[in-house]
Amino acid sequence: MKHLCTILLLPSLVLLSLVLPAAVFGQETPGPHLTTLRKLDERIPIKTTGGILFWGDVFFDNGWHIQHNVVTDSYRLLDDNAVQRAYGTFDECKDRLASIQADEGTPPMSGTIAVILHGFGSNSLMTRNLADWLRERETHDYVFCMSYPSTMQSILNHARMLDRLVQNLPPAVTRIDFIGHSLGSLVIRRYLSGPLEDDWQVPDDRMAFRRTFSPDPRVGRFVMLGPPNHGAVIATRLIGNDPIRRFLTGKSGDELGMNWQEVEKTLGIPCCPFMIVAGGRGNNMGFSLLIPGDNDGMVSTEGTQLEGAEKWMLFNVGHNEMLLSQPVFNAIERFLLRGE
Repeated sequence: MKHLCTILLLPSLVLLSLVLPAAVFGQETPGPHLTTLRKLDERIPIKTTGGILFWGDVFFDNGWHIQHNVVTDSYRLLDDNAVQRAYGTFDECKDRLASIQADEGTPPMSGTIAVILHGFGSNSLMTRNLADWLRERETHDYVFCMSYPSTMQSILNHARMLDRLVQNLPPAVTRIDFIGHSLGSLVIRRYLSGPLEDDWQVPDDRMAFRRTFSPDPRVGRFVMLGPPNHGAVIATRLIGNDPIRRFLTGKSGDELGMNWQEVEKTLGIPCCPFMIVAGGRGNNMGFSLLIPGDNDGMVSTEGTQLEGAEKWMLFNVGHNEMLLSQPVFNAIERFLLRGE
């Protein structure tokens, strides 16, 4: 009986391990105390966790970023060390940044940028190793790890947040490449699929529409890492209709699992050249027995595939391990810089 209870509780424990660390270890929970921050002396820095559960990036400039809280509808300005330097409305945070950059003589952004999105129940810290490696290789003038509240919104609203971030980049930024891990790939894919309207669906001829649409002329190339391009079997099995699990994982959890057929109608073929990186063992077992066939422990290798890809590559890595893999990093660099 003891073993049976353990087996039944395992899915809930897995989900809790994904979501609760953000709430326990991060000072991200909104409350009345946040309303007084604007009145504090701005010379008193407030260290944050960089946005884990409720915050998402909507503005980036030379290492600084402005985040939006989807619960309180407030904004904060963070420096490149995730220290809060202002709190209030978007315009107040932007004005404060302009004042700081004027005092420091910061030059305006220009050139190329790579934007990296983390996966479901994760945060931008998971993509830091990849970002640091790209910076060391000087693949782009700027490399930015975008935070977004993956368990608090729908894929469409995540894509709208990404769209806002891109629109806020200055015109001197000439090229924008994207890298998405897991759910982050679907967020970018939605952004690159078509208009961000509530009732929009992909036309029947997805490939033809792809050639007529682009959200921004500066969009370059796109790399998907472990993307659940055909839904996530494990999300259906672990979340299902359980009310507690659905509460913890939010709308995106439903969209990856039980509501996949509806959200799939809004996910087209990205309008730019894209490459897919899958993880697996190259056999019929994979990393998890919960997923049929070869898989990376979270997504089946077959489920990562998507028509129109320039390249599909399989590496012997797990779902999160690909964010630490040197061969994967090398493949990303070759594709983003040379399309190889």
